[in-house]
Formats: sequence, structure tokens, C-alpha cells
Amino acid sequence: MALYNYMTCQKQFGSAYQIAKAVADGRLHKMDKGVYSDTGKETELEVLQFKYPDSVVTLGTAYYFYDMTDVVPDEYDFVTARSDGRITDDRIHQYYVPAEVLKIGMVVRNFNGENVRTYDLERLLIETARMKSALPSDLYKEVVLEFRKRVESMYPAKIGEYLVGFPKRELIERIIDEEVF
Repeated sequence: MALYNYMTCQKQFGSAYQIAKAVADGRLHKMDKGVYSDTGKETELEVLQFKYPDSVVTLGTAYYFYDMTDVVPDEYDFVTARSDGRITDDRIHQYYVPAEVLKIGMVVRNFNGENVRTYDLERLLIETARMKSALPSDLYKEVVLEFRKRVESMYPAKIGEYLVGFPKRELIERIIDEEVF
């Protein structure tokens, strides 16, 4: 399974007409605007992550994938660098972080056969504390309880390392210490 952007398809097929012909013949599948597949079996999330390669799945979507909540998100939560443009896709709720901390703690995890760019639990905890006021209070309470259950499998030193470049580090650290550890 592979995804291709329009430019790649244009190089391979030669013209917009030939791309349209390949789609009509079933040799190529149009997955989204400017995104094509040779199999057509990629999921919506895989297509969105291909379309926005500098994004990371976070918060509600990540909680669901980590089995921290049974609430199926209505939209995907993506985080991008503050300097990146606005994502205008209705399926995505976008959050921003400074570019220097975007990739800290990022992992590619397999959830139900999908490879998802997300954060490890330590970084997800930081995001949870950082976004505390933006999260619905019932969801926040639910995931904090889940973090408490998983505290034995987490590495506090890793959290300290991750926090070095964050603005409002002390506030985030205090929230984590008071509510989880």
C-alpha cells in the first residue's frame, strides 16, 4: 500500500488526463484531494497523516488509541508547529506547539493495523497538562485517572527531559506532580 501526491502521479502518468484515466481504469484510487493510492485500502487517518506530514496525533484521538477513553472522537486531534499554516479540513481539530518541541516524544505506533504518528505516554501526559483548560473536564478527569493507573509503566525522567524546551514548564510540571504522580 502506498500513497502518492498529485506531483508524483503527474510524473508517473504524464498528465491530468492520464491520471484521471488511471483512476477510471482502477489502476489508481483517488483518496482525497491531491492524494492517490495504488490499492485504495488506506484508512482516512492514514490519508490525513500523509496529507499533513508534519502533524502528530494527540489528545482525544490519542487517548482513544491508547485505550484511555471509550469516547470515539468526532474529529481527529492533530498538533502542528505554530509556524505551520492552518489546516482547513473539517475532520481535523488543530493544536499548535513551538516547532522545537513538536517531535519530542513522537512515536509511530500500530493501532488496529494502522501506523499512527502520535506521542508516547510521557509526552501525551505533558500535552494533557498543557491543554488542561481546553479539554472538557469529564474527559480530563477520565484520562488523568488512566495516567495514574499507568504510572508504573511511565518514566518520570523522560518527562523531565521532554519538558526542557517547553514554555510554562513549571506550570506543566506542577500539574503533573499534583494530579498524576
